Amino acid sequence: MLYSSVPNGGPSAGPREIIVTGAAGFVGSHISTALAHAGHPVTGVDVRLPASPPVPGVCSVKADFTDPGVLDRVRTGSCAAVVHQAAISDTTEQDWAALRRVNVAGTLDLARACADSGTPFIYASSHSVYGSLHERAPVAEDAVHDGAVCTGPLNLYARSKLEADEELSARGTDSYWVGLRYTNVFGAGEEHKGRMASILGQMLRAAATGRTVRLFSDTLHACRDHVPVEAVAATVLRLVTTRVPSGVYNLGAGHAVSFATVLEWCAEVARGRQLDVRLVPNEVPGRYQYWTCADMSKLGRALDGDPRVPPQDVKAAAGALAGTFAGAGDRTDGEANGRSSGGCLTPGTPAPSAADP
Repeated sequence: MLYSSVPNGGPSAGPREIIVTGAAGFVGSHISTALAHAGHPVTGVDVRLPASPPVPGVCSVKADFTDPGVLDRVRTGSCAAVVHQAAISDTTEQDWAALRRVNVAGTLDLARACADSGTPFIYASSHSVYGSLHERAPVAEDAVHDGAVCTGPLNLYARSKLEADEELSARGTDSYWVGLRYTNVFGAGEEHKGRMASILGQMLRAAATGRTVRLFSDTLHACRDHVPVEAVAATVLRLVTTRVPSGVYNLGAGHAVSFATVLEWCAEVARGRQLDVRLVPNEVPGRYQYWTCADMSKLGRALDGDPRVPPQDVKAAAGALAGTFAGAGDRTDGEANGRSSGGCLTPGTPAPSAADP
């Protein structure tokens, strides 16, 4: 039986488990660790087992989140919450049927199971739903359909995320659910994402290992809202323990950093070595996000505080990440697989997608 080793929750069984889907992934693994360190028993559900041994308090289950056993477990009401991170996150995916099956229908099935049992449901959406922003200003959640502010989704991945947001919003707020539109999440442990790893991480790794940093020639003044994965995990932890109005919320650092500034960070990481930067033509300017920045006001009101990450903390997190690349190999997974996910391009490969997942 799927969960034979995981006891049912209840007053006599101690804290109830929190199910984290996509727990073997980058963000999911950090969230699982943060929840476990806070004393929450975690059941991590993923189609693959974690590459590293799970931390104490995390039980790993190899399963699809749409598995009937998983859904039945949620319907029993024995879970304290479900944190849904599993998805097709490749922003270049062209199979709409697959995207809709996993990112939309699968998410809605899991949300329905949570609603049936009154289980809080927190899931990952994406800042990519906004597409290109017409003004260099933070974008609010309700602007997603305002053509004067943004274009809306530029790829099928973003379309699938927006469709899930809208389907859940249309159901009302009888149950507790929260969608989080992540900006560009970065941190340690995303190497397995290959070309979908954060552009910030890819740039820092190249600089730290003495390799060429390649950028689109029209992106030096482009800016991204880079948020440390630890900040994402901390916010999810708060949402598990603090009830807020159901709905969709932006989750980023709340400010944008230019690629020119990131190159300055890369120069610091190079520690005196000459930084090799190559500029190449942008083959997809019409599908590229030149500015990403989350308006965090709604989340701040809900949590009664300022959830933004100060610029100095983002830089410090970037420096800490760069320190983990010391002694890394000469090639990243992103180079091995061809494309990166925004702003950085490996030689002789197609252009990247419009946004990081």
